[in-house]
Amino acid sequence: MTTPQNPYGQGGPGGPQQPGGYPQQGGYPQQGGHPQQGGYPQQGGPQGGYPQQGGYGQPGGYPQQPGYPPAAPPLAPHELHRPPRPKSVDMAFLLYMILAGLGLLSAIFSFLTAKQTAERLVEQFREAGLDTTGIDTEPSYGGAIGNLVLLAVMVALVILMRNGQNWARIVLTVLSGIYLVIFGLAALISIGLLFSLGVFGVIQGLIVLVNIVLTIGALVFMFRPDANHYFKAS
Repeated sequence: MTTPQNPYGQGGPGGPQQPGGYPQQGGYPQQGGHPQQGGYPQQGGPQGGYPQQGGYGQPGGYPQQPGYPPAAPPLAPHELHRPPRPKSVDMAFLLYMILAGLGLLSAIFSFLTAKQTAERLVEQFREAGLDTTGIDTEPSYGGAIGNLVLLAVMVALVILMRNGQNWARIVLTVLSGIYLVIFGLAALISIGLLFSLGVFGVIQGLIVLVNIVLTIGALVFMFRPDANHYFKAS
């Protein structure tokens, strides 16, 4: 008589089974089957796909600024308190630069009319009954060359004056006064001679008259009250 088979399969041919025939404890998901604590994203790794903290620009890792110009140098103390340049100083500068241009033009005409001027001067002396035996009728270019040198010096002084240099204003005043007293009077005396030399002489005579007017105007603008304050503060 056969023994009834164990409904739970205990002692079956499959090998010894655990008591009670219940599924082995290993059949249940092991505790290790759950995501281990170490299975979660580590703190050192990127959490949830977010970039690591190291991905952000570190101090100094931000884009440098090589394209920006360097900082301007600090202003000198006198530049911080210098008032804006007044219009009168700009007008004086403009008049002097016009004088320089006319002076250059006058020097060119002096070169062109030097011989004619010398001959005309000797002729006037003869008409006045003066002895012209020892007078040299060869043209002299020394005056024209000297005028060019004075023009270069004047332009340099005018630029310094415009920048607020009071000593340059004083030197310009002295030179302008000498020009008005000596060259201006001489030009007025010889204006008739210049007009008798033809077209070039007439142009040169007109330039002399305009130079006198411009020189007086430049002196007036340089010593207006706002200009005096500008040079004093500079």
